[in-house]
Amino acid sequence: MDVNVKDIRKRGLKALKYLQDIDKDDILEAIGLEERSSAWATTLGTLGIFALGCLVGAGIGLAFAPKSGEEFRNELGERMRRKADDLGVSQDTLSRSEMPVT
Repeated sequence: MDVNVKDIRKRGLKALKYLQDIDKDDILEAIGLEERSSAWATTLGTLGIFALGCLVGAGIGLAFAPKSGEEFRNELGERMRRKADDLGVSQDTLSRSEMPVT
């Protein structure tokens, strides 16, 4: 029975490395369970995805906008004044709508 000390040491180090790599999720998976995520984790994840979607949507909107905001507001105001003239809205009502928007 020739037992080599180096071989035993090598096997022991290999087994120790394997045991150090095991974490809680590995153990739960081995027995057929999984960690339940908390309600806060689910909510924060959902809010994060929503915020990311808002940022992407705003970026796409800015990238494909045909006019600047000032041009669009001026054009929209002019269209509303013309439509008010067509409908016969009084000048007093119209002058109130010309107040600057901040």
